[in-house]
Amino acid sequence: MMDARQAIIESKIRLVSKRLDDSIEVTPKTPLLRQQLLDSVELMELIAALEQEFSVAIPLEELTPRNFASINRIAGLVERIEAADG
Repeated sequence: MMDARQAIIESKIRLVSKRLDDSIEVTPKTPLLRQQLLDSVELMELIAALEQEFSVAIPLEELTPRNFASINRIAGLVERIEAADG
């Protein structure tokens, strides 16, 4: 059975990969913002998808570039929110 972190990672890799050129490989460590792989609209769509898919509300203070820098960072953010809620 897949753990929550792995589910987040795989889901977000698929979501981000759909928006990119086929020549760009997205891994859990790919610097999404530094390489400008997501624009502001795509980032907001990603946040909405996270909130819906994982039944979390991401607090405004957590909407930082650091928390969305990579798929690994996003997974860590969702894990922290789930732990705080649970």
